[in-house]
Amino acid sequence: MSDYKKRQQEALLYAINLPKDLLESLEPVEKETEALLDIEEKKDETINALALERLQLQQDRLENGEENSTNLTCNTCAISFNEREEQRTHFNTDWHRYNIKRRVVLDVKPVSLEEFEILLSDLTESISGSEEDDSEEEDNDLQKDNIHSLVQKQKKEQEEKELLLNDAKQVVLPMMKKYSALNWYKQSNVKDSSHYGVYRHLFNSTHTTLKSIQQSNFANKKRTWTILMLGGGHFAGCVIDVNASKGAGEKSIDKQVQFVTHKTFHRYTTRRKQGGSQSANDNAKGAANSAGAQIRRHNEQLLEQEVREVISQWRQHILNSELVLVHAPSGNRKILFNYQGAVLDAQSVKSIPFVTRRPTLGELKRVYTEITTVKVVQVDEQAIESYKQKWIENQEKQKQLMEKSSTVSKKVKQVVEKNIDPDLEKLLELIKQNKTTVTLAFIQKHMNLPLSGLLPQELANQEDLYHYPTILHMVSNTGGAADLVTDLLIKYDADPTIVSDAGKTAYEVSKDKETRNAFRRCMCDYPSKWNWLEDARVPSPLTEKQMKDQEIKDKKKLAKEQEKKRLIELERQKIQEAREAKEAELKFEKVQATRAKNYMLPIVNTEIVNTSNMTPEARMRLEREKRARAAEERMKKK
Repeated sequence: MSDYKKRQQEALLYAINLPKDLLESLEPVEKETEALLDIEEKKDETINALALERLQLQQDRLENGEENSTNLTCNTCAISFNEREEQRTHFNTDWHRYNIKRRVVLDVKPVSLEEFEILLSDLTESISGSEEDDSEEEDNDLQKDNIHSLVQKQKKEQEEKELLLNDAKQVVLPMMKKYSALNWYKQSNVKDSSHYGVYRHLFNSTHTTLKSIQQSNFANKKRTWTILMLGGGHFAGCVIDVNASKGAGEKSIDKQVQFVTHKTFHRYTTRRKQGGSQSANDNAKGAANSAGAQIRRHNEQLLEQEVREVISQWRQHILNSELVLVHAPSGNRKILFNYQGAVLDAQSVKSIPFVTRRPTLGELKRVYTEITTVKVVQVDEQAIESYKQKWIENQEKQKQLMEKSSTVSKKVKQVVEKNIDPDLEKLLELIKQNKTTVTLAFIQKHMNLPLSGLLPQELANQEDLYHYPTILHMVSNTGGAADLVTDLLIKYDADPTIVSDAGKTAYEVSKDKETRNAFRRCMCDYPSKWNWLEDARVPSPLTEKQMKDQEIKDKKKLAKEQEKKRLIELERQKIQEAREAKEAELKFEKVQATRAKNYMLPIVNTEIVNTSNMTPEARMRLEREKRARAAEERMKKK
């Protein structure tokens, strides 16, 4: 295996320029799979027929009295006994214990006694029993160790087979599935476990076989591919000259992929540290007003224009391309498809059939070399056959389970739809909409609805009957429907003592105080109608006097809260006025300091200034200041 891998790394196979001898010997593996499926179907039919024959024979024996109903058997080892003592002796044998371990540890079928003795011959001496009574315990321990060793050895072999099966999945699973990325081939008439995988994208309506895509068929014709990748604000596109490209098998990197033209650029469109495009975020949460959001929106428009310009310039290259591969996840597809004058058609292009990285020029080269490189896998033929069998069995089981579940669900749905009353569904819808007046009018017209008891169990798929098993429970939990609760209790005898599976009555699931008060008023007016305190769990009745007292308390409480708000507002205004006064004082002091710095007189009220104590120079400055202010006033009047 290691030598093979080294050889493969040295010379990778180029899917569109395969060696002639290898190309002639390759054939699809799918033919074998189809044949295998046909054989399995015929085998299943034969098994079913034999099973029916055995069942018929067994019934005939029972009718004729030939079958002994008291047969003693061992279901693990699949044998029968004539006497009870013989059966007990068998249960103590190593063969029986081994078969039990095979079923529990290995999950495989039991073996016969002859097969068991052959398996033991490779380990130690026979462990069929001991001859000396003195060493009975030691022999029993030795027998258990030998059985354990045998089971562990087989378990190890089973694990090795599972590893081979995992390798076989790479070849068999794509063959079994209708939609897979690779077509698998193997060499005919050659004893080689190598399987060759070629991407399905290389085949289309024109090129349907490996021979049709080979380079030798296009010696005098220009052959180009177009690859476009767009995501996260990154764009990378190229037109590849397939005739001049040598693929991954070429040692020189420059010769592996030859471009006719290429273009890459990037715009800042994704939200840093949060992911996603700006347009996606706007659609989900509304347009953001930050500077970054505006930049990203602008860049999204520029990116769309630039990408469409490039595609328009490459129109002729794209139309002449043999294969067009496009990778544009989520919202990026609208940039490439379905706009006026679009060059690309979503139906005529193909997606890249493997995981890609950020769109760059290097990634374009990797995509081309990856899709044109033949995948070679070494798989054991027995592992392939085993996996095919398991895959077919699993598919059959899943198909049977799906058919069974769909049939059951259809029957349940039909029964439910048949039994549910449409008037009851309409009533529940009105209750959810909290339309009290409309609901009362609807109830008066349809008096046959289950207003007093439990709702039918057919509604379990549509309603939460675990928490709300009655209409009274649902109305109480809606909130704001105190009048409807009162009418249900008084006029329609709705039972408030019914307890839901969650352990709560209708009063306990009430959503607001007014609804709870409706229960308490009914308890006061009709004390003997229900066991309100213990069964309905209503704590106390609500009398007319209590209601008036409560209203007075509520009014006083409301007035107190309003007075408290008024005092808080006054205090806030005082603090605001003090803050504004302090700010004005600071501003005035700043102006005074500025005037003093500029050798100007401070702003004072000139009508009360005492000039007797001033120096002549100070009086002159004061006079100049008065004249200047007078001049300013005259200028303002003009």
